[in-house]
Amino acid sequence: MKVRETMTIDTEKLKSLLQVDLSKLYLWDKRKVALLCLYAGMVLVYFGSLHPWFLWPLKELYPIPAAAILFVGYLVSNSMEESIFPRRHFLWGLATYAVLTYYIIISGGQNINAYIVNIASIFTMFVALRSQMDILQQLCTVFCKAMAILLVPSMFFFLLYLLGFPLPSVNLTFGDNQYSYSNYFFFMIDDRYMMVFIPRFQSVFLEPGHLGSATSLLLMTQFGQWKRWWNVVLIVATVISFSLAAYAIIIALVFLGLWVQRKSIIKHVLLTVSFLTAVSLGAIFYNGGDNMLNTLILARLEVDESTGDIVGNNRVDKDFEKEFDKFIVSSDAFLGRDMSKIAEGTGNSGYRVFIYQNGLLGLLLLLFFYAATFCHYRDVRYLLCAIVIATLIFWIRGYPLWFSNCIPLLCAALSRYTPQIVSPQQPAKDL
Repeated sequence: MKVRETMTIDTEKLKSLLQVDLSKLYLWDKRKVALLCLYAGMVLVYFGSLHPWFLWPLKELYPIPAAAILFVGYLVSNSMEESIFPRRHFLWGLATYAVLTYYIIISGGQNINAYIVNIASIFTMFVALRSQMDILQQLCTVFCKAMAILLVPSMFFFLLYLLGFPLPSVNLTFGDNQYSYSNYFFFMIDDRYMMVFIPRFQSVFLEPGHLGSATSLLLMTQFGQWKRWWNVVLIVATVISFSLAAYAIIIALVFLGLWVQRKSIIKHVLLTVSFLTAVSLGAIFYNGGDNMLNTLILARLEVDESTGDIVGNNRVDKDFEKEFDKFIVSSDAFLGRDMSKIAEGTGNSGYRVFIYQNGLLGLLLLLFFYAATFCHYRDVRYLLCAIVIATLIFWIRGYPLWFSNCIPLLCAALSRYTPQIVSPQQPAKDL
């Protein structure tokens, strides 16, 4: 009897081991599917707005496939008992965004394709504004990790390039030959800097400033977590981009982050000032000042005696600055002027370009959009931090509606310092 019982038990165990649950092949957790679609669609529009070379074939059409992915996720989420898009305070922000984006298209005289693509952009913003804030905070961590995964091999091969290793490359141009590059696939070198001993790092993006601004904005969503590996990668990439705009943002974030986290500021101010002073003096005297830090950063902070302005304040050239001064007191100031009718200069970016193209009406709509979006904040310190950084990046860089700018700012303004971790069993409540 004992032998038979043992054989029976072993047979039952063998059957259970051989039994395959076929339902796992066709049954999916709806929440996981919805989150996957949300992350995939948002990552696509995030990187699409930064124009890395591998998304150039999509041109400005990238919001369309992203919106299709997000639409699938939205449908799946609505079939769940607890949707991941429960927020109701979105109508004013979305309406202002739609009016602003179509106003920009109309004033810019764009073709029918722009109107169609903008529908996808509006739906993407709709999904972002309706997402649970804790999930939106996790989305920014997804952005950080995706960017870090992209940057690690990029920086590695860039180092090999600097050491003189022969790497395969092709010539690429972007935007009617506005940009010309030697593309090493994992990173690009602007042809204007080919003769520079150590070129600025821009990874696969159009400019070092694009990369530096994007990484510094992502760090704004990661206060208290800057020691995580992905954030360390972002910090290193920001530093070697040698972007003055990124440096200004990251220095502001250091102090704003301390304030948000309610830490002692005076001690860190003294340490930071001492460190920056030591680094600056070292850059000034090292090799007679002939080094990248002094040439690309410190020299651009000097005051030009002829104009009384900072040398690095070259977001617009002198011709455009004179044109803007005439424009702002003219009758065109309210609706803006066509940028293509004036001679293109160098470095035309920042708040002047946005106002010139879209007028004071466009600026007013932009302020309404951010006000309607930020008014449902959860932490006043994080809100003020987002306002300061939004103003700074608009002043220096412009591009306020790029998803790589507005999504991190949205997350920062509507987040608390220590985000609640959302589990599948306990989804976050509506705000």
